[in-house]
Amino acid sequence: MSDYKKIVEDALRKAKLGTKQVNEVLKYPEGSSERMHPKLEDDLAKGNHSLGKHPVFPDGDESSFEQKIMSKRFDDVTKRYKRSHDVTSINYQDVMSNMMPLVRETMGLEKKHRKALEKLAVDMIREEYDMDKDVVEIHAELTDNISMVGTKKNAKPESTDTEFKNHDELKNANDEVYKRRFLNAMTQGAAKHCNHMFHMKDEELTDLDPRLANKYSKMMASADFMYYIIPEMENGVSGGVVRVQFPTKDNPKAVIYAQAMVFPVLIHELVKGVMEILSAHGLPKNKKVGEYVINKADFLSAEPWDMRLGPALWSKFTENIDPDDFHLKHHIYMELAALPVQEFNVKMKEIMAGTKEGNKIIKNIVDDVKKDFKEDEFNDAMRNISGEETDDEIDEVSDGTDKPDTFSADDILGNRPDDNSDDDSDGWKFEELF
Repeated sequence: MSDYKKIVEDALRKAKLGTKQVNEVLKYPEGSSERMHPKLEDDLAKGNHSLGKHPVFPDGDESSFEQKIMSKRFDDVTKRYKRSHDVTSINYQDVMSNMMPLVRETMGLEKKHRKALEKLAVDMIREEYDMDKDVVEIHAELTDNISMVGTKKNAKPESTDTEFKNHDELKNANDEVYKRRFLNAMTQGAAKHCNHMFHMKDEELTDLDPRLANKYSKMMASADFMYYIIPEMENGVSGGVVRVQFPTKDNPKAVIYAQAMVFPVLIHELVKGVMEILSAHGLPKNKKVGEYVINKADFLSAEPWDMRLGPALWSKFTENIDPDDFHLKHHIYMELAALPVQEFNVKMKEIMAGTKEGNKIIKNIVDDVKKDFKEDEFNDAMRNISGEETDDEIDEVSDGTDKPDTFSADDILGNRPDDNSDDDSDGWKFEELF
């Protein structure tokens, strides 16, 4: 825990947190003394972050789009912390110094219930994403020791010696990098929203241990708040990891392997795994361009900003979905991710701006998805009449064994539109992304 202690000490020494900061573009509620770290305020003002000047961000006025959404997100996180800890103001030193004791206490309470919690996490994800066992296999494990074997991510964007046919291909590849960066933020945003889903299972958690839900509430509220008061969160201690194996000719199922120290983080990692499968629809089909995009877009120092901005971006997306259609959100996301990059940028900007056009874009996708569902139901009914379908159950709770060290993935979208495909675009593979 020495690294964590150093982070706390450095943040308290350098930030001078808890004092009111003068800022003309970030909006804080009247009467509230809580403030983001000044460096984060400055980085937002200058667009000096992993999503700065993103082409899908709508135009701002005196405040940029990201300043507006982060102001609201910070207010939401602040209110959640106050509710869960039953305080009217936040002591920043308490937030950071109490975090690891909370984690240790929670792990102690979970110890004898791990198998039940692992199963509960898998069931929640299947229910949330309407995910069949014959499509995705899920392994979930609560453990004291997170294995990073088989994961690969660079600290910064990786320089490459990729050769492109012409400047247009290079420009398109860089546009794809921006798209991937946005999808990565949406992935973290969806996971952040879902890691509070434990509230939906209060009865089950109470049966296991009445103290669990309260511990989870305090722990996750503290974790959320820390992202806004510690600028360099990528130096923190990881509480979970996910590995994704995409379908291959030998195994037609996608496989998600998730490990975490505590139950809410396990949910977070599982959602990241699901979202990575959905986001794969947005990768270029061309092998060379796809590898370039992964190397440039997936890097560790971007993750804290994905955690800060991602939840607000995910909220902007879901706000456009009619409540009756909310259960289709992952289908809508997948359809958007699969769009060619320029069309993606245009449509996602309308959605982020919350315009009537953005709402219409979502509605059109919903209508198409529902139409596809009706066709699938008819085809399934025909197969059932013919007696063609059989289902085999699989064991979905990991026993901590048989996890491969690395993963490869065949292209799972042979029909994904791609305007820049060439001879080397057939069935490309890439190393595990998380």
